[in-house]
This record gives sequence, C-alpha cells and structure tokens, in this order.
Amino acid sequence: VSNGYQPVKTPVDNSPIIFTKGMKAKHTLLSPQLSPIHMQFVEAAFRYSGFKAELLPEVDPGAVDAGLKYVNNDACYPTILVTGQLINALQSGKYDLNNTSVLITQTGGGCRATNYVAFIRKALKDAGFGNVPCVPLSVQGLESHPGMKFDLRTILRACQGMIYGDLLMRVLYRVRPYEETPGSAN
Repeated sequence: VSNGYQPVKTPVDNSPIIFTKGMKAKHTLLSPQLSPIHMQFVEAAFRYSGFKAELLPEVDPGAVDAGLKYVNNDACYPTILVTGQLINALQSGKYDLNNTSVLITQTGGGCRATNYVAFIRKALKDAGFGNVPCVPLSVQGLESHPGMKFDLRTILRACQGMIYGDLLMRVLYRVRPYEETPGSAN
C-alpha cells in the first residue's frame, strides 16, 4: 500500500481500535455519502467542532466494485455501497493511512445499520487496512471512543444541518419536475 502506510496487527480478540483524544486533531474522518443534501451540513458541523471530517463523493463504479469484493453478497446493497466507498477511498492513495479513520452511524437496533460497523471492520481487515479505526456514531454508546465526545453545540449544529437538508430536499423535489433544463433545479 502506498503513502508509507504501515499495517499493524489488529488485536487478537478483534476488539475495536479506539479513537483517542489525540487522534481528533490528526486523523481525517472519512464518512460515506449517505444523503447528498444532508451530509454536507453534518460535515460542516464536525469541522466547526475541530474534527477533520471529509465527506466522500457520490458512489462511483469503483466503490461498487470494492464493496462487492469485500462484502458478502448476502448483505443489502446499501451496505455494499457504503463499505465500497470507504475501501475505495482508502485505496485511492489520497489519504495518510496512519492518520485516517472511518466514521459511520450505528443505530443499535436489529437492522442493517447496526451491522455496518462489523461489515466495514471486516472489509478493512480483508483489504489490508486493519489498523484504520472504524468509529461508530451511536446515541446508545455501544462503544467508547474518547476522541468522539461531542458538546451540545456540535450536536445542535448537526441537528440544524439535518433540518436544513430536509428543507432543501423538499424544495428541490418540489421544483425539479418543472425544470426546463435538466439539472437546473440543483
């Protein structure tokens, strides 16, 4: 792997790599594109709070191929896309892999959104990125990551971003059917 990345053995017990306070200032947090309108505002909220957050671009064929290679084909297609985006980004050579983590939401319920973390961690390991931390964002606190502590302002900014995203999405979807030039509503 390029960029001087030095893979290290992951813990034998497969325990997660903890995102520490010291990583907050150094690590680029890669986040998959979950919603093209909303996520830009959440990224901005994270950046304003001192995180080096980077939202990945829309899914491309390389991300699909990476997802299909590293995720069991019994998984749902969104799992394949999200995982593929992250693996594809790490393979791109664009990031300092010794100072990069991946960030994903985790619901804590029985649906696939809780299982993304396990899929992503397995894919990271299989692709040779076993020491890139996968940091789940979960209101249940399923894991403790000291570098991912949020103050009330950060949470409010992210929530406001989601509201702005909803507003812009509604406006866009309302006017798009009437656009005279395809794409002009965007």
